Amino acid sequence: MSTTSKGEKTRDHILKTTRKILVVQGFHNTSISAVIEATGVKKGNLYYHFASKEDLGLAVLEDAKGEFFSFLAKTLAGRDPVEKIINSCKAIFTQQEKNNFVGGCLFGNTALEMADSNHTFSQVIQEVFGRWTDLLAMHLDEALEKGLLPPATQPRLLAKTVVATLEGGIMMSRVNKDTEELNDFLAAIAGLLGR
Repeated sequence: MSTTSKGEKTRDHILKTTRKILVVQGFHNTSISAVIEATGVKKGNLYYHFASKEDLGLAVLEDAKGEFFSFLAKTLAGRDPVEKIINSCKAIFTQQEKNNFVGGCLFGNTALEMADSNHTFSQVIQEVFGRWTDLLAMHLDEALEKGLLPPATQPRLLAKTVVATLEGGIMMSRVNKDTEELNDFLAAIAGLLGR
């Protein structure tokens, strides 16, 4: 039985609370005082766990990355590789609905805000989108081998297109606060995958 120390619980509380703020406000618009107010921790305690605002932001991304790939592992489920991808896309969109379309995707938001100005943040985002694309490409390779996709299909290019379509769908549903936006993008993804 593993036990979580008080320090680990505090650190996790800071990460999860800060993530909620960053998703809505972005990194630049989030002050340390806002994090302190939202988490209820003292400034010294915050700096005990995170040396700087950038350190905290990177730790939030790393924490979210781990959760996201666990989520993908659970949601890439179905009778065949194409169904697995569609089910995972549905699950991602369902999460957006549960959040009432507020905030969108932490990784997409960070890419737009930080990719040109912070190399370290950009590297984490590249890793997330790269691993996600690799994972989908692996399933699409399998789908191609099983004859579920046209012979001319380029699995990696199709995987990138699915990720880009998902991210675009999240962005547009965030703007319009409309489930129909997500349904349209899900239908487009299913169409790309021949379903």
